[in-house]
Amino acid sequence: MRVLLDEHLPHRLRQVFAALIRKEHFVKHRNNLLWMFRRGTILVALLLFFTINTAPAQITLSAEDIAQKALAATVYLEMQDKNGKTLGIGSGFFVQPNLIATNYHVIEGAAKGTVKLVGKYTTYDIEGVTATDRDNDLALLKVTAYGIKPLSFGDSDTVRIGETIYVAGNPKGLEGTFSDGIISSRRDKDTKERLQMTAPISPGSSGGPVLNRKGEVIGVSFAQYRALDAENLNFAIPSKYLKELLARSKPAKPLLQGNDLSISAETYFSWGNVKYDLGNYAGAIADYTMAIQLQPDDADVYNNRGVAKIYLEQYFAAIADYDTAIRLKPDYTKAYYNRGLVKVRLEQYFAAIADYDAAIRLKPDYSKAYNNRGVTKDRLRQHTAAIADYDIAIRLKPGDATAYNNRGLAKAKLGQHTAAIADYDTAIRLRPEDADAYYNRGNVKANLEQYAAAIADYDAAIRLKPDLAEAYNNRGNAKDRLGQYTAAIADYDAAIRLKPDLAEAYNNRGNAKGALGRHAAAIADYDTATRLRPEDATAYYYRGLAKFRLQQHAAAIADYDTAIRLRPEDATAYGNRAVAKGALGRHAAAIADYDIVIRLRPEDATAYYYRGRTKANLEQYAAAIADYDAAIRLKPDLAEAYLLRGLAKGMLGHTGEAKRDFQIALRLAEKAGDARLKSLIEKALQSIR
Repeated sequence: MRVLLDEHLPHRLRQVFAALIRKEHFVKHRNNLLWMFRRGTILVALLLFFTINTAPAQITLSAEDIAQKALAATVYLEMQDKNGKTLGIGSGFFVQPNLIATNYHVIEGAAKGTVKLVGKYTTYDIEGVTATDRDNDLALLKVTAYGIKPLSFGDSDTVRIGETIYVAGNPKGLEGTFSDGIISSRRDKDTKERLQMTAPISPGSSGGPVLNRKGEVIGVSFAQYRALDAENLNFAIPSKYLKELLARSKPAKPLLQGNDLSISAETYFSWGNVKYDLGNYAGAIADYTMAIQLQPDDADVYNNRGVAKIYLEQYFAAIADYDTAIRLKPDYTKAYYNRGLVKVRLEQYFAAIADYDAAIRLKPDYSKAYNNRGVTKDRLRQHTAAIADYDIAIRLKPGDATAYNNRGLAKAKLGQHTAAIADYDTAIRLRPEDADAYYNRGNVKANLEQYAAAIADYDAAIRLKPDLAEAYNNRGNAKDRLGQYTAAIADYDAAIRLKPDLAEAYNNRGNAKGALGRHAAAIADYDTATRLRPEDATAYYYRGLAKFRLQQHAAAIADYDTAIRLRPEDATAYGNRAVAKGALGRHAAAIADYDIVIRLRPEDATAYYYRGRTKANLEQYAAAIADYDAAIRLKPDLAEAYLLRGLAKGMLGHTGEAKRDFQIALRLAEKAGDARLKSLIEKALQSIR
């Protein structure tokens, strides 16, 4: 009813009239209304009173008020079969004090079920079904509850595109979730009108209320999620269909009498999606299998069953499902992409790339396919090609922090450390809570010997992801490089506590203990490292070093033997084995190891120096002098080599040449400030005067 204000009415009357047409002000102005009666303006007062009680309310509520109102009437539904096995979950809401609206597919095939008000502990048994509308996916359920205020209906025909709406429900079993969005379109689905919206709907939200800004129900939510990804479409069934169903409501019938006894393929499919999102992958596979039996040509079901099988590590079975999905729908981009993911897990990298190629050919702007193709190329050490894919992914989706992070990894592997850090910087700016980006940036800084900066990044990674054992391990490495051995050991302890089978952490802790002279404790850690990773040459090498320092030379040689067998090109292991053999007086065997070191590393002055020492022990002075010559040529400031060459020359009676070598050695020792070596050289000089 529209009432025009007469400009000739007294000012006070006009003021009261304007206020009174808003219902919420009636009580406030009741004294003014009585004043009008006393002044004889009975007709106007009656008119005002009539207006107050007949004018429609045009009140919009705050989001907080709507949430409070909606969630107080929203319920969590759990449906079971006749054996008590859970079939699925969903949402619903009270439309009358003892009547709940939900989606038909939520209750389809169920023999019983329970209702729980969100955020409350009390549950109610579903007494039966009062009406169903399978075409519109709606059902009304009877419960006995008290003190619950049902939601009121709005006019779904007047809803406009762009209008703000709100959704309440239980996505993925998370009770009492409230979100907003807009109406993005009106669409027809199977000749039935549907409202498309941007408010997110996930399994478990189906059947929840969709409300306008006045808190009125203008729809019932359901998700058109055929694929298990973020590209699902969200819809609402207009409330006008629910109003029609409410008008047809009859006395309650038991669940299996109140709805069709047969269960559709689409319902099994929906149940499978719900169970998948709840992490019940075996249950999801069972439902997808039932859907396939009823409808064998549905490519989406095969695709989703393949995704669920991945989580159970049934990789070959998953590939078989993707094969079928692609056969049924040759342009199924998502199935190619998913099959590529599985092949990567099976280390079938070239086959995976072929699938990503197909996905990209079908969808040239598929940024995730470029990103994952890049990851696969990285594993094939095609780092430059991988970077090219990451470049495209970033161009298509400039805010994709994952692509920047992955590109940083590839650049780091190519030694482009500064460029890698720039990519990690961007990834962190886009996603400040990404622990992996901090961790990866810390690794690059450690490679650049920026140990303090690396530790800061590992600190951030650990703060964001306290169970990231590798971050503790690498932070320990950085502290070790700074000589902070005790602090490093504390980090290795944490890494081992979080990941008891992290062989690298035991090995690194052994190194830190060795640096502190705790060789026996270090050997215990190397023992664990070799048990966990028997083919790790590094752990055997370091255990050999610790045993050598404890003068367990034979045991050290055995470890070096294993390290060399596992890594035959490790010149350092041959060198250390030679030193251990020399300590046991096995000089000829030591020389053979030095020969290998020099063959592997011809520019290693130290190897020539030690081979010369060993030959001198065998009194092969001329051969020793030749090795000292090579050591001095490669490292002209190696004072010890001049000293020993001088001694060898002295043994051959070449005293003049020996004296010259001693003098050179003395100058180098004085320059280096090595008092111990200087003292030895001075004694050598005295011996030939």
